[in-house]
Amino acid sequence: MKNTAIIGAGVVGTAIGYLLGNAGYHITGIASRSMESASKAREFIGQGEVSTDPAGAARAAEIIFITTSDDAVRQVCREIADQDGFSPGSLVIHTSGALSVDALVSAKYKGAGTVSMHPLQSLPSVQEAVKNLPGSYFCLESEDESALNTAREMVRIFQGRELNIQLGGKSIYHAGAAVVSNFLVATIGFGLQLHESAGIDRQDSLNALLPLIQGTLKNIEKMGIPAALTGPIARGDAQTVQDHLASIARENPDLLGLYCQLGRYTVNLALEKGTLKKEAALQILDLLQEYG
Repeated sequence: MKNTAIIGAGVVGTAIGYLLGNAGYHITGIASRSMESASKAREFIGQGEVSTDPAGAARAAEIIFITTSDDAVRQVCREIADQDGFSPGSLVIHTSGALSVDALVSAKYKGAGTVSMHPLQSLPSVQEAVKNLPGSYFCLESEDESALNTAREMVRIFQGRELNIQLGGKSIYHAGAAVVSNFLVATIGFGLQLHESAGIDRQDSLNALLPLIQGTLKNIEKMGIPAALTGPIARGDAQTVQDHLASIARENPDLLGLYCQLGRYTVNLALEKGTLKKEAALQILDLLQEYG
Protein backbone atom coordinates (compact mmCIF):
# COMPACT_ATOMS: atom_id res chain seq x y z
CA MET A 1 0.00 0.00 0.00
CA LYS A 2 1.87 3.04 -1.30
CA ASN A 3 -0.64 5.14 -3.25
CA THR A 4 -1.62 7.86 -0.81
CA ALA A 5 -4.10 10.74 -0.89
CA ILE A 6 -3.98 13.78 1.35
CA ILE A 7 -7.41 15.27 2.11
CA GLY A 8 -6.80 18.64 3.74
CA ALA A 9 -3.78 20.64 2.61
CA GLY A 10 -2.87 22.31 5.88
CA VAL A 11 0.33 22.04 7.90
CA VAL A 12 -0.08 18.42 9.02
CA GLY A 13 -1.26 17.05 5.68
CA THR A 14 1.45 18.84 3.72
CA ALA A 15 4.22 17.72 6.10
CA ILE A 16 3.03 14.10 6.16
CA GLY A 17 2.74 14.07 2.36
CA TYR A 18 6.26 15.44 2.04
CA LEU A 19 7.80 12.95 4.47
CA LEU A 20 5.97 9.94 3.03
CA GLY A 21 6.79 11.02 -0.51
CA ASN A 22 10.47 11.16 0.36
CA ALA A 23 10.15 7.67 1.86
CA GLY A 24 8.87 6.16 -1.38
CA TYR A 25 5.12 6.54 -1.01
CA HIS A 26 3.31 7.76 -4.12
CA ILE A 27 1.19 10.82 -3.30
CA THR A 28 -1.51 10.38 -5.91
CA GLY A 29 -3.78 13.26 -4.91
CA ILE A 30 -4.08 16.34 -2.72
CA ALA A 31 -7.58 17.68 -2.11
CA SER A 32 -8.46 20.89 -0.34
CA ARG A 33 -11.30 23.40 -0.14
CA SER A 34 -9.44 25.64 -2.57
CA MET A 35 -7.19 24.94 -5.52
CA GLU A 36 -4.81 27.56 -4.18
CA SER A 37 -4.10 25.67 -0.94
CA ALA A 38 -3.95 22.30 -2.72
CA SER A 39 -1.49 23.71 -5.27
CA LYS A 40 0.63 25.22 -2.50
CA ALA A 41 0.82 21.81 -0.81
CA ARG A 42 1.62 20.13 -4.15
CA GLU A 43 4.49 22.56 -4.68
CA PHE A 44 5.97 21.64 -1.29
CA ILE A 45 5.35 17.89 -1.51
CA GLY A 46 6.56 17.65 -5.09
CA GLN A 47 3.90 15.25 -6.37
CA GLY A 48 0.15 14.62 -6.42
CA GLU A 49 -2.80 15.69 -8.54
CA VAL A 50 -4.54 18.69 -6.97
CA SER A 51 -8.31 19.10 -6.74
CA THR A 52 -11.23 20.29 -4.65
CA ASP A 53 -12.82 16.82 -4.92
CA PRO A 54 -11.96 14.71 -1.84
CA ALA A 55 -13.84 11.65 -3.11
CA GLY A 56 -12.04 11.72 -6.44
CA ALA A 57 -8.66 11.99 -4.72
CA ALA A 58 -9.57 9.13 -2.37
CA ARG A 59 -10.64 6.79 -5.17
CA ALA A 60 -7.15 6.84 -6.68
CA ALA A 61 -5.44 5.87 -3.43
CA GLU A 62 -5.04 2.91 -1.11
CA ILE A 63 -4.17 5.08 1.90
CA ILE A 64 -6.26 8.17 2.56
CA PHE A 65 -5.17 10.73 5.13
CA ILE A 66 -7.92 13.06 6.34
CA THR A 67 -5.95 15.99 7.73
CA THR A 68 -8.69 18.61 7.86
CA SER A 69 -9.65 20.58 10.96
CA ASP A 70 -11.11 18.47 13.77
CA ASP A 71 -14.61 19.82 13.15
CA ALA A 72 -14.53 18.72 9.50
CA VAL A 73 -13.11 15.18 9.81
CA ARG A 74 -16.38 13.33 10.36
CA GLN A 75 -18.27 15.29 7.69
CA VAL A 76 -15.50 14.97 5.07
CA CYS A 77 -15.23 11.24 5.71
CA ARG A 78 -18.99 10.84 5.35
CA GLU A 79 -19.05 12.84 2.10
CA ILE A 80 -16.28 10.70 0.61
CA ALA A 81 -18.09 7.51 1.68
CA ASP A 82 -21.40 8.73 0.21
CA GLN A 83 -19.63 9.26 -3.14
CA ASP A 84 -17.98 5.81 -3.00
CA GLY A 85 -14.53 7.27 -2.49
CA PHE A 86 -13.41 4.41 -0.23
CA SER A 87 -12.86 0.89 -1.49
CA PRO A 88 -12.76 -2.32 0.58
CA GLY A 89 -9.25 -2.92 1.84
CA SER A 90 -8.18 0.71 1.67
CA LEU A 91 -6.91 2.44 4.79
CA VAL A 92 -8.31 5.72 6.11
CA ILE A 93 -6.33 7.69 8.70
CA HIS A 94 -7.18 10.88 10.53
CA THR A 95 -4.59 12.86 12.49
CA SER A 96 -6.84 14.64 14.99
CA GLY A 97 -5.75 14.54 18.60
CA ALA A 98 -9.25 15.19 19.94
CA LEU A 99 -11.27 12.71 17.87
CA SER A 100 -11.42 8.96 18.28
CA VAL A 101 -11.15 6.53 15.39
CA ASP A 102 -14.96 6.40 15.48
CA ALA A 103 -14.97 9.66 13.51
CA LEU A 104 -14.13 7.45 10.49
CA VAL A 105 -17.03 5.05 10.98
CA SER A 106 -18.54 5.88 7.56
CA ALA A 107 -15.30 4.67 5.92
CA LYS A 108 -15.43 1.51 8.02
CA TYR A 109 -18.95 0.79 6.73
CA LYS A 110 -17.49 0.86 3.21
CA GLY A 111 -14.99 -1.87 4.11
CA ALA A 112 -11.97 0.36 4.70
CA GLY A 113 -9.59 -0.06 7.59
CA THR A 114 -9.51 2.91 9.94
CA VAL A 115 -6.97 4.29 12.38
CA SER A 116 -6.37 7.49 14.29
CA MET A 117 -2.72 8.61 14.18
CA HIS A 118 -2.02 11.79 16.13
CA PRO A 119 1.49 13.27 16.26
CA LEU A 120 2.11 14.49 19.80
CA GLN A 121 4.03 17.52 18.65
CA SER A 122 3.72 21.28 18.16
CA LEU A 123 3.52 22.05 14.43
CA PRO A 124 3.33 25.81 13.85
CA SER A 125 4.32 25.71 10.16
CA VAL A 126 4.99 23.18 7.41
CA GLN A 127 8.73 23.77 7.61
CA GLU A 128 8.78 23.27 11.38
CA ALA A 129 6.48 20.25 11.09
CA VAL A 130 8.92 18.54 8.71
CA LYS A 131 11.66 19.13 11.29
CA ASN A 132 9.61 18.25 14.38
CA LEU A 133 7.62 15.19 13.25
CA PRO A 134 10.63 12.84 12.97
CA GLY A 135 11.32 11.37 16.40
CA SER A 136 7.94 12.36 17.83
CA TYR A 137 5.47 10.14 19.66
CA PHE A 138 2.36 9.14 17.70
CA CYS A 139 -0.85 8.17 19.46
CA LEU A 140 -2.44 5.28 17.54
CA GLU A 141 -6.01 4.10 18.08
CA SER A 142 -7.85 1.36 16.20
CA GLU A 143 -9.56 -1.99 16.68
CA ASP A 144 -8.11 -3.13 13.34
CA GLU A 145 -4.72 -4.81 13.82
CA SER A 146 -3.92 -4.64 10.10
CA ALA A 147 -4.62 -0.88 10.08
CA LEU A 148 -2.47 -0.46 13.18
CA ASN A 149 0.42 -2.35 11.59
CA THR A 150 0.36 -0.10 8.51
CA ALA A 151 0.25 2.98 10.75
CA ARG A 152 3.15 1.60 12.78
CA GLU A 153 5.19 1.27 9.60
CA MET A 154 4.62 4.97 8.95
CA VAL A 155 5.64 5.81 12.50
CA ARG A 156 8.88 3.93 11.86
CA ILE A 157 9.36 5.95 8.67
CA PHE A 158 8.96 9.08 10.80
CA GLN A 159 11.54 7.63 13.21
CA GLY A 160 8.84 8.04 15.82
CA ARG A 161 7.48 6.06 18.74
CA GLU A 162 4.05 4.63 19.33
CA LEU A 163 2.03 5.88 22.30
CA ASN A 164 -0.51 3.31 23.40
CA ILE A 165 -4.00 4.47 24.36
CA GLN A 166 -7.11 2.59 25.36
CA LEU A 167 -10.08 2.75 23.01
CA GLY A 168 -12.35 5.63 23.96
CA GLY A 169 -9.57 7.53 25.75
CA LYS A 170 -8.81 10.01 22.97
CA SER A 171 -10.59 13.04 24.40
CA ILE A 172 -8.96 12.90 27.84
CA TYR A 173 -5.60 12.14 26.16
CA HIS A 174 -5.95 15.28 24.05
CA ALA A 175 -6.96 17.31 27.11
CA GLY A 176 -3.71 16.26 28.76
CA ALA A 177 -1.69 17.26 25.70
CA ALA A 178 -3.47 20.62 25.49
CA VAL A 179 -2.82 21.31 29.17
CA VAL A 180 0.90 20.63 28.76
CA SER A 181 1.36 22.60 25.55
CA ASN A 182 -1.28 25.34 25.56
CA PHE A 183 -1.43 25.97 29.28
CA LEU A 184 2.35 26.13 29.46
CA VAL A 185 2.20 29.12 27.10
CA ALA A 186 -0.67 30.58 29.11
CA THR A 187 1.17 30.08 32.39
CA ILE A 188 4.26 31.83 31.05
CA GLY A 189 2.01 34.66 29.93
CA PHE A 190 0.61 34.75 33.48
CA GLY A 191 4.12 35.16 34.87
CA LEU A 192 4.98 37.87 32.36
CA GLN A 193 1.89 39.81 33.37
CA LEU A 194 2.93 39.69 37.02
CA HIS A 195 6.40 40.93 36.06
CA GLU A 196 4.85 43.82 34.14
CA SER A 197 3.15 44.86 37.37
CA ALA A 198 6.62 45.08 38.90
CA GLY A 199 7.66 47.50 36.16
CA ILE A 200 9.64 44.96 34.08
CA ASP A 201 9.43 45.25 30.31
CA ARG A 202 7.60 42.24 28.84
CA GLN A 203 10.36 41.28 26.41
CA ASP A 204 13.05 41.75 29.07
CA SER A 205 11.02 39.52 31.36
CA LEU A 206 10.70 36.80 28.73
CA ASN A 207 14.43 36.94 27.96
CA ALA A 208 15.23 36.63 31.64
CA LEU A 209 12.76 33.80 32.26
CA LEU A 210 13.73 31.63 29.28
CA PRO A 211 16.79 30.13 31.02
CA LEU A 212 14.56 29.30 34.00
CA ILE A 213 11.98 27.71 31.71
CA GLN A 214 14.63 25.71 29.87
CA GLY A 215 16.25 24.64 33.12
CA THR A 216 12.91 23.47 34.45
CA LEU A 217 12.28 21.44 31.29
CA LYS A 218 15.71 19.83 31.62
CA ASN A 219 14.93 18.95 35.25
CA ILE A 220 11.63 17.38 34.18
CA GLU A 221 13.40 15.38 31.48
CA LYS A 222 16.08 14.20 33.89
CA MET A 223 14.09 13.72 37.09
CA GLY A 224 10.43 13.48 36.10
CA ILE A 225 7.41 14.78 37.99
CA PRO A 226 7.00 15.49 40.88
CA ALA A 227 10.76 15.25 41.56
CA ALA A 228 11.50 18.31 39.39
CA LEU A 229 9.16 20.53 41.44
CA THR A 230 10.88 23.39 43.29
CA GLY A 231 9.75 26.68 44.82
CA PRO A 232 8.02 27.96 47.96
CA ILE A 233 5.13 25.48 47.96
CA ALA A 234 7.48 22.53 47.52
CA ARG A 235 9.54 23.89 50.45
CA GLY A 236 6.48 24.59 52.61
CA ASP A 237 7.31 28.31 52.76
CA ALA A 238 3.88 29.63 53.74
CA GLN A 239 5.11 33.19 54.38
CA THR A 240 6.38 33.53 50.79
CA VAL A 241 3.09 32.20 49.46
CA GLN A 242 1.24 34.73 51.62
CA ASP A 243 3.45 37.53 50.26
CA HIS A 244 2.65 36.40 46.72
CA LEU A 245 -1.06 36.38 47.42
CA ALA A 246 -1.01 39.82 49.04
CA SER A 247 0.93 41.40 46.18
CA ILE A 248 -1.28 39.84 43.50
CA ALA A 249 -4.41 40.92 45.39
CA ARG A 250 -3.04 44.46 45.40
CA GLU A 251 -1.64 44.66 41.85
CA ASN A 252 -3.55 42.07 39.79
CA PRO A 253 -6.66 40.98 41.68
CA ASP A 254 -8.17 39.44 38.54
CA LEU A 255 -5.30 36.91 38.50
CA LEU A 256 -5.66 35.86 42.12
CA GLY A 257 -8.02 32.97 41.43
CA LEU A 258 -5.64 31.51 38.85
CA TYR A 259 -2.70 31.61 41.28
CA CYS A 260 -4.81 29.94 43.98
CA GLN A 261 -6.06 27.19 41.69
CA LEU A 262 -2.57 26.39 40.42
CA GLY A 263 -1.31 26.59 43.99
CA ARG A 264 -3.75 23.95 45.18
CA TYR A 265 -2.64 21.53 42.48
CA THR A 266 1.00 22.29 43.30
CA VAL A 267 0.37 21.42 46.96
CA ASN A 268 -0.71 17.95 45.87
CA LEU A 269 2.44 17.53 43.75
CA ALA A 270 4.63 18.72 46.61
CA LEU A 271 3.01 16.23 49.00
CA GLU A 272 3.62 13.48 46.44
CA LYS A 273 7.26 14.56 46.15
CA GLY A 274 7.60 14.33 49.92
CA THR A 275 9.25 17.71 50.56
CA LEU A 276 6.04 19.35 51.82
CA LYS A 277 4.90 18.29 55.26
CA LYS A 278 1.22 17.89 56.02
CA GLU A 279 1.12 20.73 58.55
CA ALA A 280 2.69 23.20 56.10
CA ALA A 281 0.40 21.95 53.34
CA LEU A 282 -2.68 22.69 55.43
CA GLN A 283 -1.34 26.15 56.25
CA ILE A 284 -0.78 26.93 52.57
CA LEU A 285 -4.18 25.54 51.59
CA ASP A 286 -5.80 27.78 54.22
CA LEU A 287 -4.06 30.81 52.70
CA LEU A 288 -5.18 29.84 49.21
CA GLN A 289 -8.74 29.40 50.47
CA GLU A 290 -8.63 32.79 52.21
CA TYR A 291 -7.54 34.64 49.07
CA GLY A 292 -9.12 32.54 46.34
